[in-house]
Amino acid sequence: MAGLAEGVSLVDIAHRLEPLIREHAAALEQGSIPPPLVEALYDAGVFKAMLPREVGGLEADPVEWLRLIEELARINASVGWMAFIQSGVGLTFLDPERFERFRLREGGRLILAMSLGRLGGKAVKAEGGYRISGRWPFASGSPYATWLGGMSVVCDSAGAPVLDANGQPQRLLAIWPAGQARIIDTWDGLGLRGTGSGDIEITDLFVPDDQVNPGFYGPPAYDRALFRIKEMPEVGHGAHALGVASAALESFVEAVNSKPVPGSARHMAMGHMQAHQIAFARADVLVRAARTLLHETVRAAYEDAMVNKELAIELRVRLREANIFSVRAAKEAVGLIFEMAGSSAVYRGRVIEQAFRDINTAANHTNYVESAYSSIGSYFLTRDRAGGPEIAGRPFF
Repeated sequence: MAGLAEGVSLVDIAHRLEPLIREHAAALEQGSIPPPLVEALYDAGVFKAMLPREVGGLEADPVEWLRLIEELARINASVGWMAFIQSGVGLTFLDPERFERFRLREGGRLILAMSLGRLGGKAVKAEGGYRISGRWPFASGSPYATWLGGMSVVCDSAGAPVLDANGQPQRLLAIWPAGQARIIDTWDGLGLRGTGSGDIEITDLFVPDDQVNPGFYGPPAYDRALFRIKEMPEVGHGAHALGVASAALESFVEAVNSKPVPGSARHMAMGHMQAHQIAFARADVLVRAARTLLHETVRAAYEDAMVNKELAIELRVRLREANIFSVRAAKEAVGLIFEMAGSSAVYRGRVIEQAFRDINTAANHTNYVESAYSSIGSYFLTRDRAGGPEIAGRPFF
């Protein structure tokens, strides 16, 4: 059974990887994902942190996992992003037999890159499986993944969507070996440039039944607390954002305490003006408050999941709320730092400049823009009404 050595924490893993990550930072910014870095992340357990013990995973404590993601994102935002996206959270529908078979089939590693934000495919039922065609964007980690996956609409032979009992199109998550798909290098983003978040495409690919998860949000193969929290694939976003903000805060402190550039009145005044002191304190408390809220909410959900198979809707709402707040607070904190740093922050490659690009890219995810709060607000405003709450916006799983 895989696990951490005695006395070693997940944050220790991040610290041990830091020299290698920084060594490859330039390549990541150029859009390359160096194989030695992928191997190190895999071998250290980063890509197995949220996998069950039965398949060699660490089955990490969720708050410890958040600390790992935050620390890796502080070191490098692209690495932190890959670490939570490829942590194994999307593989818990695979029982041990299938997991092992799929792992061996692709050279001994099972690293999954998926695109879940778009129903990009059409899946037509065939004997023993489905024939699927589609194209999915934002498949982070696809250049080095051994398996790929995406969400499709189940269609009949004429191409019309098949509806479920609620009158909604049936959804299907399918995965397939990476070699069976075309990876299209569309990723030239503002930030998170080293995540390999390009498109993936398959055409009339037969995908056997044992490679699909009908509905995607069905029961996991492992009935334990960690895997009962359907929001776990998302909560890493908040921790990632806090890591990016922490890097910006640290860099500003270093700049304030460094020897001023000769002739730079702004550098000499940096951090000594009351406006800077107030702004820095605001940025710092935003990050601290968000971290506390995120950790406490995830801890409460985990403790509830230890005794209940299904999380109460109140906890699920609060998980989403804490996650959105963490991303939005981190974006605000980085913005404050960027403005205080002035022209010294606009040069490409500076820590604050990179943090500004990375956090604005991450926070533009549709689940974390300001309007994402609508489901939270509508729940709290209507939860005491007869017949239950009326939840606006993106539905809960």
